[in-house]
Amino acid sequence: MGGIPEWRKFSYPMEFDVEWQQIKVKKMTPEQVKESIEKANPFILDVRPLNFQRDTSFIHGAHLCPLVYLSDKYDEVPKVREIIITDWAMKQSPVAAKYLIKRGYRVIGVLKGGLERWKAELYPVEDRTPMKD
Repeated sequence: MGGIPEWRKFSYPMEFDVEWQQIKVKKMTPEQVKESIEKANPFILDVRPLNFQRDTSFIHGAHLCPLVYLSDKYDEVPKVREIIITDWAMKQSPVAAKYLIKRGYRVIGVLKGGLERWKAELYPVEDRTPMKD
């Protein structure tokens, strides 16, 4: 088992960050993201892990910063631009969005359903397959 359920089983104390829980993150459909890209040129942040091998597609111009590195590299994300965050299936992007919002960034939303949905709805992607020897 492990994790939080195991922690609770033994009645260990837990702390909740009320401020964190109150941060609202907008879930944007692929159509809304596409429209935003066309109108406002937001910074697209992809927070998938580096070893993510299911798919090597990205939204054109997206910047990769795996969620695990965000606390060390968030200062490389421009504060002057609106930000849309994506990942593969909207598992990491809400956490990244809250993290950046709490630090004063202008996150306008996360891609609802992630890049998996973006591709399923046939929106354009660019392939960034790593070069092989």
